[in-house]
Amino acid sequence: MNDERTTAYLLEELTAAEAEQFEEQCFDQETWPAGELESAEQDLIEAYIRKELSPERERRFEKNYLTTTARKDRVLLTRSILRVVCSKPSLTQRALACFKMVVSGSWLPIPRFATAVLAVGLAATLLWFSMPPKSPPPKAPQTFADINLQISNDTRSTNEQAKIVNLPISQDALRISLALPARGPSDFGELGRLFYSGRTYRVQWEDIKGPLEELKIEKQDDQSILVIIPTDKLRPGQYAVKLFRRNEDGTEQRVSGSYVFEVR
Repeated sequence: MNDERTTAYLLEELTAAEAEQFEEQCFDQETWPAGELESAEQDLIEAYIRKELSPERERRFEKNYLTTTARKDRVLLTRSILRVVCSKPSLTQRALACFKMVVSGSWLPIPRFATAVLAVGLAATLLWFSMPPKSPPPKAPQTFADINLQISNDTRSTNEQAKIVNLPISQDALRISLALPARGPSDFGELGRLFYSGRTYRVQWEDIKGPLEELKIEKQDDQSILVIIPTDKLRPGQYAVKLFRRNEDGTEQRVSGSYVFEVR
């Protein structure tokens, strides 16, 4: 794996076979190459902002990479940071210069304490305006595309029964029903049913770069767990949902296997 190949994958320049091979190589590693992938992705974003990409790659970046709200927000944040850091002098430096000028008493003929208060307010105001605007809180999904997943072994590259989700999805979110693993002989009976239904879980989903985020459990019974993933967080590739059983002593135990689906 190298930065150029990672960049080609992010811009969807690889063929379907090459992209599949790239994903398999990522999943086959014992530890996620998150640092390498994150670094290559950040370099790509900065190259786009600085107009260092070729016209063709710039077009691919806008069409194939800027496909989610999270990625667009990351580009906006990087653009804001580069604007502040690279300005000559930067806004932060100008705020600091103003602070020093006012505190030194060379700006206004007012008491030193008042000038210090004024300087703090001025610096805070300048720094506040340098921050990117906050995005409004996301709206709760109203419509859902439903899929049911069964747990399978962890080897994603050999999983031939992965559920396929085709883009674009017209609904607001993907609603996934995760069938809980079959019970063993000791779990049968009324006592076993009560024990099994009383278990609590944590749900995590991943892509080829590693863990994404924890998924909120919307509903749970003794047979399945229901989670929701907003469709704007999905892009082509393989995903795995992992289940962790929480014990009464505060520890948790990974449930063997993963719920695998593929977005195309």
